[in-house]
Amino acid sequence: MNSNMKDIHDNTILIVDDTPENIDILVDLLEDFNNKVAINGRDALETAWEEDAPDLILLDIMMPEMDGYEVCEKLRANDKTKEVPVIFLTAKTQQEDIVRGFEVGGQDYITKPFDSRELMERVKTQLELKHQREVLKNMNNILEEKVKERTAQVVEANNNLEIANNKLLVLDKAKNNFLNLISHEIRTPLNGIVGSTFFLEDMIEDPELKEFVGMLKESVDRLDRFSQTALEITQIQTRGSEMKKSELRLNAIINELIETLLDKSEAKGVKVLTKLVERDKVIGVENALKKSFKEIICNAIKFSDDNETVEIVSTIEENRLIFSITDKGQFIPPEKIEDITTPFGLANDHYDQNTGLGLSFVKSVLEIHDAEMKIESTEEKTTFILYFDI
Repeated sequence: MNSNMKDIHDNTILIVDDTPENIDILVDLLEDFNNKVAINGRDALETAWEEDAPDLILLDIMMPEMDGYEVCEKLRANDKTKEVPVIFLTAKTQQEDIVRGFEVGGQDYITKPFDSRELMERVKTQLELKHQREVLKNMNNILEEKVKERTAQVVEANNNLEIANNKLLVLDKAKNNFLNLISHEIRTPLNGIVGSTFFLEDMIEDPELKEFVGMLKESVDRLDRFSQTALEITQIQTRGSEMKKSELRLNAIINELIETLLDKSEAKGVKVLTKLVERDKVIGVENALKKSFKEIICNAIKFSDDNETVEIVSTIEENRLIFSITDKGQFIPPEKIEDITTPFGLANDHYDQNTGLGLSFVKSVLEIHDAEMKIESTEEKTTFILYFDI
């Protein structure tokens, strides 16, 4: 018996029998329990339903007016006694009588005349089973409360997450609006300044002034690139899914970019070598992808050591077109790799020193193409790897 169970003799047993001699025998046998007595069916129901229900009922079957079967059915129909175990006391030994006792809700039966030891063991067994059912029910109730509590916590967490997501959407919209606004506001006066620098450069002959105008022009060009890139990032993030896409040959784009960047590569003695697979078709936004590849290739040339090589290699793996652009130059520390793709990130000047937006633009473009970028850097080389589904 469970050690947490109350003392078995603290249980109350209701004895129901219309024969006084049988009641006396049962009361004597069960004298260590709290006993209640009923001499007929109606008396049994009234006793069972008053105040606290009994823990067990010993129920005679053969009684006048209301037999034990009917009493048991009524006990089971009442919420107060529907789970109280019932042991039938019967002189009937026919199989159908025993089966009927179980059908109406009895837990056990004892035939008359009964053996006192058998009676005690059956009583104890039913009381222990009742206790175990109560323990299990209490455990289930506790678990249900825990589940409700946990569910409430999850609902609250989801609500908080939704609120946080909504705030992030508002902030992201505000950021995009800011970038859009600042891009337009910067570009408007820049157009006038750009024109003026060209005009001044042609008019001024003094070498020192020319150098000053050259510095001014370089700064203006940098601001112009910044505002243009910021505007393009905003457009991609807000309307990227609506941009017109077409079938593109990436090999042709790369070869064209190498030609346009030839002056830059030759100025440093850098050779750009390619090893490209023929399968190079993707569906994408031409101008955006072209600018993305230009950003990476241009940076690879810029940050290569003099007289080194930039290698552009493509492969096909698991239905993915993979481009690797490798230069032998500056090392990017692992902790800085994520920073360099973040707008205005805090990385060093490697690969994005001009605007703080170049690789962020590349990342945004790849996202609307369901493509990915991975950056690997060692002391010997740095590789940008682009993955496209084909």
